[in-house]
Amino acid sequence: MATFTAQAQTSDLVFFTDDGSKFTLVIDGEEKNSTPASRVIATGVRNETPMVIVRFAEAGIPQMRKSLYFPAGMEYTVNITTNKKGERVFRPQGEAPLGTAAAAEPASKPVPAEFVEDKPAPAPPVVPATGGISQTTTMGGVQQVTTVTVVEEEGDDLMPPAGRGENVNINMGVNGVGFNMNVRVDEGSTGTTTTTTSGARTTRTTTTTTTTTTAPPSMPATVQPVSPAPVKEPEVYRMPGYTGPVGCGMPMSSTEFTEARNSIQSKSFEDTKMTVAKQVGRDRCFTVEQVKGIMGLFSFEDSKLEFAKYAYSRTHDIGNYFRLNDAFTFESSVDDLNKFISTR
Repeated sequence: MATFTAQAQTSDLVFFTDDGSKFTLVIDGEEKNSTPASRVIATGVRNETPMVIVRFAEAGIPQMRKSLYFPAGMEYTVNITTNKKGERVFRPQGEAPLGTAAAAEPASKPVPAEFVEDKPAPAPPVVPATGGISQTTTMGGVQQVTTVTVVEEEGDDLMPPAGRGENVNINMGVNGVGFNMNVRVDEGSTGTTTTTTSGARTTRTTTTTTTTTTAPPSMPATVQPVSPAPVKEPEVYRMPGYTGPVGCGMPMSSTEFTEARNSIQSKSFEDTKMTVAKQVGRDRCFTVEQVKGIMGLFSFEDSKLEFAKYAYSRTHDIGNYFRLNDAFTFESSVDDLNKFISTR
């Protein structure tokens, strides 16, 4: 009971700018946000007539100072906007139970404790190529690759590789110097290996020949031209009895408009109604009568004018837009809308 009584003696205030300007909110001398923002929530305000000061972050905008009235026990939303004279004013937008705006604030995303950078995959080990010479020849669809590898190895007792072959021993003397060479020639299925021994060094030469038969290049297949699919002409709607310019193609049906209108009307706050109305118009086309019906759901003149401007390019019979003049209370709104249309 004590908690309920304490809450009933306070109010929550939500201030926001419609153009996104950032500001610092001061209520009865207490600064409510250390960092300028375009939307500030002040909770637990005990004074029903607080002195409200708004200091804009942009140096060229003068600060606002005014005493406002907020009965305790509710949350109030106030729009900081510009009137027709170009002056910034406080405009109440609606009221809600205490804590509504604070409960709707999105939770901040957790910041990771540490960041580990992905490491690139290790490059595959480079295998050094053995010494040798390769030659490729192609004739009549037959490809032949001949590889000659020469390896020098130390050792007197190095034996040549096993296989069929023939040993040739050469003894010779030149100018009093004697040479003893033992040559063995081995023939296998993939090539020929020749081993030459002179003293303590052995040289093995391997010749490998690979023969591959390649098929002659085939003739390209004949490609039959494909006829393009017929393009379907878009459906064009013309309003019965209307011959003026068209802003969009197919307006909403009466059933769809009734559902959209009821959805907008069910919202309590002016700014929420505007959000839903623009959601409806984002993917749909209106008639002038439908635009006029939605304008009648707004309480403020500025809201009606804002939606009329928004819906202009989303209306089928834009030549009938003059019929919206009756939805405005002030002639200045009619002039403003007319200037807007003349620039389109």
